[in-house]
Amino acid sequence: MGTREDYMRIAYSCAGEGFGHAARMVALYDELSERHELSLFVPRSVRTFVQRRIAGSARVPFGKTEIGSVPCFALEKKGNAIDYLSTAKAGISTAFGFPVAVTDLARELRAGGIDIVLSDFEPFLPMAARLAGIPVVQMNHPGIVERFVEADPSSWTAGIISLLMQGPWDRRVLVSFYGGDVGPVLRPSLASKAVEDRGFLAVNVKEESRPAILPALESMRGLPWRLFPSPGADFDEALATCTAVIAGAGHQTLSEALVLGKPVLAIPQDGQYEQLLNARMLERTGRGTWCAARDFPEALPRFLERLDDFRSRTFVPQGFSFSDSRTALVAALDRHFTELVPARSGDAAFRQGPKADRAAS
Repeated sequence: MGTREDYMRIAYSCAGEGFGHAARMVALYDELSERHELSLFVPRSVRTFVQRRIAGSARVPFGKTEIGSVPCFALEKKGNAIDYLSTAKAGISTAFGFPVAVTDLARELRAGGIDIVLSDFEPFLPMAARLAGIPVVQMNHPGIVERFVEADPSSWTAGIISLLMQGPWDRRVLVSFYGGDVGPVLRPSLASKAVEDRGFLAVNVKEESRPAILPALESMRGLPWRLFPSPGADFDEALATCTAVIAGAGHQTLSEALVLGKPVLAIPQDGQYEQLLNARMLERTGRGTWCAARDFPEALPRFLERLDDFRSRTFVPQGFSFSDSRTALVAALDRHFTELVPARSGDAAFRQGPKADRAAS
């Protein structure tokens, strides 16, 4: 539990593109809220996801967590590819509202007495923090592309977009199963599951990818499969008990599968360099492979033939991590918080937390 010396008021925001950033927020919520008072800022696209998963937490000693809204830059898709023209149009519309949104958020940060901002690949709250004179810790996975710039011009573009999407920061922690400051982070709901092999494939693909993928699965004989997301279906249970995983190449699902020892066939989104990098790094681990959506019918049988080979790999290549690093990440964040916001021992209300503030008012 947070002490009088280390308690802080933290505003924590995440991106709303996919669910990986929101899943990391959920994974860190219990431990951070046990130490500090959190105010969460999430885009509408992941608000329900976050609300449902933190609603049952009993580890909030500093009072009820507030969930505010933050705008979101999103990728528009056509099939399994990014529609860059539509994405640009939507981005311009969001950018026009940027100054007003940042000003309003800065006012909200000041009114809430926020000591520090924690952002997961979301630029609005860090910019508001700069306006309000509040330090920022940036924590994410997509920033990893900056460490893997290559001759391919798409890697340069990805690096520039990554810098813009992070906004300003004073300290940064990159979370990744390859080349990160800390390794992958499992959500507590998944980490608590017993890992088994019940003889089925867990297939986690978005609607736009399914026309290229489902016909090949439906024609397959032998190994059964379960499709996610599906209403009422428990993907955590499936991930822990499946034989192997077929999924997009978002970092969260890939890293969770690797930590659980599940072979993966990844299908990166066309035109999304970060996902392509994730898929290539997955292949380097020897624990999975990848293909474009259009090549899935040919790749699937090859993947199934190699399952024993993928499962047998025990060597961990240098620079890779296949263990849950949640504790290491929380320790790194707390260290940065302490560096940026020295304890104010003379402020009794601050030292005793928000309950003391409310009692005094």
